[in-house]
Amino acid sequence: MAGTSSVQSLDRAFDLLERLCYSHGGMTIGALSAETGLHKSTVHRLLSSMCARGYVQRDAATSIYRASMRLCELSSSIVDNLDMVDIVRSPLEELGRQTEETVHLAMQEEQDIVYIHKVESGSGAIRMFSRIGMRRPLFCTGVGKAILATWPDNEVQSVWQKSDVRPWTEHTIVDERAFAREIEQVRSRGYALDDEENELGVRCIAAALPDYSGRATYAISLSAPAGKMTDERIAALLGPLLAARDQIAAVLAGNSGRR
Repeated sequence: MAGTSSVQSLDRAFDLLERLCYSHGGMTIGALSAETGLHKSTVHRLLSSMCARGYVQRDAATSIYRASMRLCELSSSIVDNLDMVDIVRSPLEELGRQTEETVHLAMQEEQDIVYIHKVESGSGAIRMFSRIGMRRPLFCTGVGKAILATWPDNEVQSVWQKSDVRPWTEHTIVDERAFAREIEQVRSRGYALDDEENELGVRCIAAALPDYSGRATYAISLSAPAGKMTDERIAALLGPLLAARDQIAAVLAGNSGRR
C-alpha cells in the first residue's frame, strides 16, 4: 500500500508541475485544486515539496505558484548529454552559416516532435518562436512529416489517430486522406515542407535523419519568414540541407559500425 501511495503522490506532483509549466502567469492552490480535483491540502503539500526542491516558486504577495527555471537547467543538461546533439552540432552550425537561415534539430517523442538544438538565423531576420524543449505535433511540422515519411503506412495512420488533429493555422492539413497524400509526396521528394501549417508567416524545409534500418526519429530543418522563403529560395536551400543530412548520416553510420 505504501508503494501505491508513493506512486500516486508522484503522479499527482507531475500533474501539478505540468499544469504550472503550461500556465501563463502561474496558478493559485485553489485554481490547481479545481482543475485537478485534488483537495487543497494535498495540492499545498505537493507544492511545498516542489518549492523546497526548487522546481516551483511561490509569490508571497499573491500566493501564486509558478514553475521555476530549475526545469530549464535540467533540460539543458539532458540536451547536452544527448549524443545526437554532439554529432550534429558542427554540420548544423555550418548549415546556418552557409544559408543564414534558422536551423533546427528535432526528435520524435510519441505523437510529437521536440526541438533539441537550434541555430539562429545569421541574417538578422525575425526570430522563430521555436525554442529548445518546445513540443509540437508530428502531423503539422516539416520535421514531423519528414520523420513519418520513413515509417510504414500503418504506423503513420496510428500517429494520426492518436494525435489531437486540429488546425494550428488556416493551412494545417486536418483531413486524413490529404495527409496520407502529403506523406507520399514527402517520400517521393526526399524532403518535407511546412507551408505555414505550424506557424503563420513561417515556411520550412526539412529532411529526416534515418538510422541504419532507414527509419528516422530525428530530422533537421531550415526555417524562414514566408515572404522570404519563396519556392525559388526553397530550391536553393535544398542542396545545402540534403548535404548536411548526408554528412550527419555518414557520421551516424560510422558510429553504428563501432557499437
